[in-house]
Amino acid sequence: MAERVDDLLERGNGWAERIRDRVIHLPPELTALVLHLGRAGTFWDWHYKVDAAWKRETKALLKTDGARELVTEAVRALAADGSLHDCTDPNVTWQDLGAKSDRSPTRDLANGFALAAGYLTRGASPAELEGLVADLLTVARKNAHVLDGYYKRDDDLSGAVFTALADLSAVEALWSLHREVQPGAHSHRHLAKMVKKTATRLGVPPHQLQERTVLTHGVDADGTLRLGWIGRGAVWLNVPYEALITVCDSGRVTVDWTDVDEGGTVTRTTTPFRSPTGFKTKYLPHNVDVTRRLARTIEDTLSAERRRLYALREENRLWPYAEWAHYYRDHPLTGIVARALIWEYEMGPGIWTAGLPHPAGCLTLDGRTHAVTGAARVRLWNPTRATPAQVAEVRAFLAAREVHQPYDQTSHAT
Repeated sequence: MAERVDDLLERGNGWAERIRDRVIHLPPELTALVLHLGRAGTFWDWHYKVDAAWKRETKALLKTDGARELVTEAVRALAADGSLHDCTDPNVTWQDLGAKSDRSPTRDLANGFALAAGYLTRGASPAELEGLVADLLTVARKNAHVLDGYYKRDDDLSGAVFTALADLSAVEALWSLHREVQPGAHSHRHLAKMVKKTATRLGVPPHQLQERTVLTHGVDADGTLRLGWIGRGAVWLNVPYEALITVCDSGRVTVDWTDVDEGGTVTRTTTPFRSPTGFKTKYLPHNVDVTRRLARTIEDTLSAERRRLYALREENRLWPYAEWAHYYRDHPLTGIVARALIWEYEMGPGIWTAGLPHPAGCLTLDGRTHAVTGAARVRLWNPTRATPAQVAEVRAFLAAREVHQPYDQTSHAT
């Protein structure tokens, strides 16, 4: 039996070498589990479907003593170093990093272990589940071009992890990945499906699902997205020139095109983001158009967020401060809109203070910065709850600071 397990472990594969001693000398019941997990490739492909019979057999084999520890250790080893592919050489080309990996017994076994991790909820302590979810997150990030470095993309393994996290009801982890994994990855569609499925099962209201799944398109917290060749920009998209997409506080999107073959000449354009003269001839149309499409997509998301937050003016929504700060104030795109609006912060029971979002809490209308605790509540300021004097104070405050609001909050005052 040990020789059959050894056949699943490719010589020279980093992950296979890390687990070899752990899996080749096992009791018969655990050996049967490993061999069964190695057969995941008979059904697990780009369709991301789990065979019902395989799943039943997996759950039955996981009842064996030591099975939980074995799967946990295999996933932890999968999260270590270069994950499954150990592709960390900066001399490896982007084509190699992005090319679909050939199916192999080791890849099938990795997919099997990842899927099996989703069935470990029963009998696990909160600490054990937290560690397992953290390892699965690392595996997903390395194999879906999220982390900086030269990790080879593996949509099959990423998809297996997304499925496992859904089975574990790890919705917070899925929301994090939804923000980090770019739609260009084939597995992103499966990720979105797992997010929706898990949220529905847990009873997450539609409005919460909507605000937690606003795409970032790779824009950093400072409102910028840098593109270039390997090591010069986003790890999930490379182009033979350099481009800097910037989302200004006003909501304006710009693209700075750098002609790397002409001494680094920089040309800034705005919508429709036309490239500099000669760029398409020199760098090829498909390479140039990918930046233009991305900039337009970012603009579209910003417009959608303006409309969504405008609609909130008619609602009386309340958010815990920490949750609101994460999904509104600090989101790279939603934050552009949210930070230009007046919000109210509950400083005490029934005591609401109006102000602009601030990294330390809120900037009140009298110009002071107040700290806000994570348990405090936040709501969108509405002029219908304010007196004429308070509305005038807000208008003066915004004018003095030259705040460009996505819509005039004070215009609804009666």
